[in-house]
Amino acid sequence: MIAVVHIFSGKRLRPNIKITLIILFGFFIISPVLGQENFDLKSDALISKSFNKNEIEGLESMVRYVDKMVLKMNNQPNINKAYHLLFEKIALSVETFAPIKETEKYQFLKSLNSEQFSAVYEFNTLDRVYVQNVDYQNLTNFTVLDIKPFSKYMDYLKLVGKEDSYFKGIQNKFEMVGGFSAADAYWFPANHAQFDFTIPKNRLWAVIYVLGKEETIAMKLDRYLDTNK
Repeated sequence: MIAVVHIFSGKRLRPNIKITLIILFGFFIISPVLGQENFDLKSDALISKSFNKNEIEGLESMVRYVDKMVLKMNNQPNINKAYHLLFEKIALSVETFAPIKETEKYQFLKSLNSEQFSAVYEFNTLDRVYVQNVDYQNLTNFTVLDIKPFSKYMDYLKLVGKEDSYFKGIQNKFEMVGGFSAADAYWFPANHAQFDFTIPKNRLWAVIYVLGKEETIAMKLDRYLDTNK
């Protein structure tokens, strides 16, 4: 940048030199975010096949929302590296580390229309939880977020699973038991190095995993009791 300023401070530049410098200057400004801006979910033909236009717009909103958080959290302009750094942190405390504040996350998810949201997730309410040997009953509006075991996203994974055993395993597990075991939930962040998050199927799953990463029931209960004093 110092060299560019020095050149402009001198004699009048020929037009072709000016154009070259402008192009280079622009490249230096935008290059840190090229990996994020050029990412296109629809480059995965199975996504276009599995979801309608409105649902894809919802998925793109989820990706933009999580991308922004991941880049900021890790102070890393390379989106692929930023996701790997995030999953390293999750792997260290997979049971308790929720990357996004739950109130902020729920506000975002509720901003999606019902078709976009239900393509992946569902909200459920619990009226009873058991924490530290205490049975809490008659709870109201005690909300948990779940990845739907039967959804457009799972239909998509069924197609992806024809060529990818990992995603086949995810879809089968949700179909059979409705969700992850603790070991399944840990495997992905522990093995994040096996995934390239510039690939749509991997990035989308990373986003869905991160958004689906909930606080523990104990953490939810503490906030619930504090709010309902």
